[in-house]
Amino acid sequence: MLKRGDVAAFDMLYSRHWSRMYQAAFHLLRDQDVCMDIVQDIFAWLWEKREQLDIQAVPAYLRSAVRFKVANYIRSGKVRADFYTALAGLSFPQTPGPQDYLELNDLKAIIQQVINHLPEKCREIFLLSRDGQLTNQQIADLLNISIKTVEAQKTIALKRIRAAVDPYLLAMLLLPVLTQYK
Repeated sequence: MLKRGDVAAFDMLYSRHWSRMYQAAFHLLRDQDVCMDIVQDIFAWLWEKREQLDIQAVPAYLRSAVRFKVANYIRSGKVRADFYTALAGLSFPQTPGPQDYLELNDLKAIIQQVINHLPEKCREIFLLSRDGQLTNQQIADLLNISIKTVEAQKTIALKRIRAAVDPYLLAMLLLPVLTQYK
């Protein structure tokens, strides 16, 4: 319904999820104004891009969007200096917990979505390399293309995956530390 521009569906989506999104952002940043801006930016973007989006799991997608926006905010350098000072004295947990497994599943879903949206030949080469564990030469021979083409397509795939994953990983790495920062 959102794809068709149904305002009531958008309102329902907003009312169901804004509070959890805000709490997730606030848990990381501890700044009410910034967190409200992040949530509003996400919903504005959702509305603007509603026709192009193909969201399978709304809560996971929104959770990832919050992490992405928080990571971008942190990367922008706008985080207060005392935030970094507090991080210096904290330690990371050593054993993974249930949340870690949920985050890993989110990360796998993001990677799979990027792979699914790669151009056909690029996806095929990437999957032959990763899942089929073929060498560049074997892929080139199999597809009757040059090794340079194989290398270029793998590079494209990895760059796209990295671009999607980097902000998420930054947020995942900071989350255990930030939960101790109160």
